[in-house]
Amino acid sequence: MLQRSVRHFPAESRALGIGRSIIALAQASILIFTPASHLFVPVGSDEIEIACSTPVQAASLYCLADSADRQLLNLLVLALLLIVASGILPRYTTVLHFWTSISVGQSISLPDGGDAVAQVVTFFLILACANDRRTWHWQRPSSEEHKRSVWQGIAWAGWWGVRAQVAYIYLNSALAKLPVGPWAEGSATYYVARMENFGAAGLFADLFRWATSITPIALLSAWGAMATETLIAFFLFRRGSRQVMAAAMSVCLHILIILQLGIVSFGFIMVGAVFCAASRGIDAQTPQLKRVLSRTRIPVGKIAHSCRRSLIGQVAPKR
Repeated sequence: MLQRSVRHFPAESRALGIGRSIIALAQASILIFTPASHLFVPVGSDEIEIACSTPVQAASLYCLADSADRQLLNLLVLALLLIVASGILPRYTTVLHFWTSISVGQSISLPDGGDAVAQVVTFFLILACANDRRTWHWQRPSSEEHKRSVWQGIAWAGWWGVRAQVAYIYLNSALAKLPVGPWAEGSATYYVARMENFGAAGLFADLFRWATSITPIALLSAWGAMATETLIAFFLFRRGSRQVMAAAMSVCLHILIILQLGIVSFGFIMVGAVFCAASRGIDAQTPQLKRVLSRTRIPVGKIAHSCRRSLIGQVAPKR
């Protein structure tokens, strides 16, 4: 059973590549839209210093090149992330991706949850892509011979690491909310939408404040968020279409959070992580989805021919 699972694991996966690109672009957006002066700021009364005491922190680019201009280092990290997002040589750029994730997550003054998730996921992606020998991760799988390699087992184990970690994050998030009074009683989103520094923002701020003032909507959004997180964690441990459902639910959940709170990079990092964790199911279901779409698609030529016959019938003189 285990050998069969390893042998049939898609080590050269387009879905996994999409997830990697989403994570890298989400991280790149932090550096594109945030200058270094806002990423490295004093916390409390401390001076602007980057912690380099632990081995992990010392491996950060910002520690290795401590004397260099930080905005210049930001541009270098941004360039590396864009290379990763392009999908070139996935077997090797996963190492660069992990290093950039460490550099950003360990060095900036005000990291969010997405930075921590990216560090863990990109570490396991080094293993998950160990048997991906394509030039670009957008290409089709190259050969079945690679599945007999020892790297196939390493890739399978790395993917399971991603799968377990992402499922744990969602399940832990749902369970941690249960003992909290506002979440248990269903009023949490009402208060979150009205927080001064972390509330509803952007074009839809007034809409979300109005919606959460309606009791059934407030209850549904609070309890629905916990239920969705639980289902995502559960579906990630299932097969096939259940993993696709987990990815779809993650997209819907985080788009709503982005529209309400504006935490864009965190949302897309989580979506990318779920795509990586659900990649096997997405790869398996994609051909079936294409067949369904091809059956339900009406040829454009047939529509045009039907319309033409209908028009001719309407304007033709009656005898």
